[in-house]
Amino acid sequence: MLDSIKGVIFDLDGTLVDSMWVWVKIDMDFIKERNLTIPHEELMKDVAHCSFSQTAEYFRTRFGMTESTEEIMEIWNKMAEKEYGTNVFLKPGAKDFLDDLKKRGIKLALATSNSRHLLTTCLSANGITEYFDVLVTTDESTARTKSEPDVFLLAAERMGVDPKDIFVFEDVSHSMVGAKKAGMRVIGIKDKYSATREEDVEDLCELFIEDFTGFSVKEETGASV
Repeated sequence: MLDSIKGVIFDLDGTLVDSMWVWVKIDMDFIKERNLTIPHEELMKDVAHCSFSQTAEYFRTRFGMTESTEEIMEIWNKMAEKEYGTNVFLKPGAKDFLDDLKKRGIKLALATSNSRHLLTTCLSANGITEYFDVLVTTDESTARTKSEPDVFLLAAERMGVDPKDIFVFEDVSHSMVGAKKAGMRVIGIKDKYSATREEDVEDLCELFIEDFTGFSVKEETGASV
């Protein structure tokens, strides 16, 4: 299936790395410290499509917080920095798959709704910074959400690869929708925190895999799982 691949775009949280637990912890700690009242399920529904800065703006306006959006983002960055630098690790098989792609000269990009600071901290801690030709955050794109194609098209433009020749790896359905709108092909990654079900995304992705274990690019036969 991947025999004609020229580029791959990875999501970070819940796809390339096991990190969604960090944000559940930060959300709950932040809400508790500020005595805010909102069920976590409602919060996730409201901000699932948002960029890092949009989520901070949501908190600022919904709860009438005195801090600016930038100050809230800085608070969250400090709360998350230690975890991303020491306790967030690659999904099983990810390093081997990155090695395989890189050896074959395939362009690699990472497109995330996370902050650039935490993105670079995480990649450095896991020793994979050099694998990526392009790093893009939704705050750099026009739409600033992965449910639209903007961030994926920006990554493709910077990679110098036609969208139709790109596979996107994502763990949540709204991001799969954005990648499809960009004219790209999608492979879904399971993550317990995103709770995405295969039956809910069967029309959005060509495969829905547990992790990257055994996933490789074969010159003759495409991908094997």
